[in-house]
Amino acid sequence: MDAERRPPVLETEEEAFARDPRAKLVITTTAGLEAEARREIGSALPGVEARPLLFKGNLLALSECSEDEAAARLKEADTTVVARAVPVQARVRLTGDSAGFAAVAAAAAGVGRIGPGETFLVRASRRGRHEWRARDLERAVAASLARRTGGVGEYERETDWVVSVQVYQEIAFVGVNRPANLVRKTLRRRRKYAPGERPLNRAQWKLQEALEAFSIELPAGCEALDLGSAPGGWALVLAERGCRVTAVDPAELDAAAAGHPNVTHLRVRAEQIAARGEWRGRFDILTCDMNTDPAEAARTLCALAPMLKPGAPAVMTVKYMTRRRRRHEMEAEEALSAEFEGIRMKRMPHNARETTAVMRRKGGEESAPK
Repeated sequence: MDAERRPPVLETEEEAFARDPRAKLVITTTAGLEAEARREIGSALPGVEARPLLFKGNLLALSECSEDEAAARLKEADTTVVARAVPVQARVRLTGDSAGFAAVAAAAAGVGRIGPGETFLVRASRRGRHEWRARDLERAVAASLARRTGGVGEYERETDWVVSVQVYQEIAFVGVNRPANLVRKTLRRRRKYAPGERPLNRAQWKLQEALEAFSIELPAGCEALDLGSAPGGWALVLAERGCRVTAVDPAELDAAAAGHPNVTHLRVRAEQIAARGEWRGRFDILTCDMNTDPAEAARTLCALAPMLKPGAPAVMTVKYMTRRRRRHEMEAEEALSAEFEGIRMKRMPHNARETTAVMRRKGGEESAPK
């Protein structure tokens, strides 16, 4: 085949990452304040490109400065929402099990900074769902890296190098740095909104859209159980439609929801109310917007299903904890099917990295939501 007709060789994301000559830093910030963090990073590192990573509160910064200069500038910068900055030199794709540990160790060795007899410490930060713990990765990488480089892994004393492994589900960023190049800053803003000032608009619209899209009718004198209620958007929607709402969440509710006469706030986790026998068959609707793994949230709904009247509707947000969205939906549906039927899922305008599931409790004669 002629060279002109030969198909191009596609470059992997890992190869493109390694080829990019810019300094790369994984930066953590307060979730919801990524835009402000970009402004602060841009002030410290002019011309920087800051990309969002899979999980909120995490950015990848690419700077024309050297790693040393970028770390020094961020340390000196007057910031309010930048928490940590870790220079990274490699990007590795992981498998679901521990088989990817060797690739992480190979990437760290490939950076070429750890020499024979030099000490190093492996520290992993894991985000997502895995069959292994961060500690498992740290130990495996340290042992493999010692064999590959002749370096000495340490755990308790200061070392020549720190090997940082920042895991975002199936992607790991690997950095080998002098301890002085790791940036830790004081967060002067830990939340996006002051207590009582957080807007409820998007949360409110999500439930309003679900009630309308699936033609869910709330009976007169409706009793509603709202799980993961804080800051209270869903509880407020239900209360303003005449429901008596039991809002379950250990966190505070927004003042608008907490002060509504139709809302009773239980500051406990949803799992803690599963044994309340006096609530059996009490509620006309069950809602859940918990920010947790969809399968786990689904199992919590099933545990509380006896509190719902047979045939009554339930609404749940399926949060996308990874990019495998369809898998999250399937896992949630499988878990929900133990206690619910007529399960339907739909992405609506105010869903963000999530979808909405609507279903009814088994045992009733009511038709499924349309």
